Amino acid sequence: MVVGLDRDHPSNAFAARGDAGTCFVTGLGEQLAFPPATFDLACCHFLLLWVADPVALLREMRRVTVPGGAVLCLAEPDYGGRIDYPDGLVPLGRAQEGALRHQGADTRLGRRLRYLLYQAGLSRIQTGVLGGEWPSSTEGQSDAEIDLEWQTLAGDLEGELSAAGLASLRENLMSSRRQGSHVLYVPTFYGWGICPQAP
Repeated sequence: MVVGLDRDHPSNAFAARGDAGTCFVTGLGEQLAFPPATFDLACCHFLLLWVADPVALLREMRRVTVPGGAVLCLAEPDYGGRIDYPDGLVPLGRAQEGALRHQGADTRLGRRLRYLLYQAGLSRIQTGVLGGEWPSSTEGQSDAEIDLEWQTLAGDLEGELSAAGLASLRENLMSSRRQGSHVLYVPTFYGWGICPQAP
C-alpha cells in the first residue's frame, strides 16, 4: 500500500484523480495519523527546507517506520552552492535565494541533511547530491513553457529587483539560452537512514 500525504486537501484531490492506486491523506508531517511501525519506507521530497523543525518531522517519519525500515529524503536543495553562468546571471540566483528566504525556506538546508538524519536517530546514514547532468535548459520546451517558467520566477522576485533589473536579467537569460551557454546548477541533496531496531 502506498500513502501520499499533503496538508492541502485540494492538492490531494488533484493527485487522486491521476493516481487511483494511492491513498491520499490530508494532514501534517509533524503529526502523522498512523500508529508506530506502519510503513516499510517513509519518504519526503523537497519538503524539509519548508518546515520550521525538520528534525521533529524526521522523528515522526521514523516513528511510523518499522525497525529496519528506511527514511528517505529527496531533493533538498542548497542554494548557497548555486552556479549561474554566464556571470551576468549571478544576480538572478542571489535574488531568487532571497525571495525563497522571504517565503520561509531554509535555502541552505541541503548541506545539513546528514546531520538532521543523525539528530533524528537514524543509523547507517547515506547522503549525496542528485545527478549533475546539465542538459540544454530549453531543449524540448515550447516558447509558452519557457515564458511560463519566467513568469513564475518573476513572481518570486517581485520586490527583490526593480522592473528594469528583472527585464535586463530576463534578456540575459534568454540570450544565454539561445547561444547554448546557459548553466544553472543548484546542488540538490538526497539522504536516507535506517530506523534502529528496538532494544
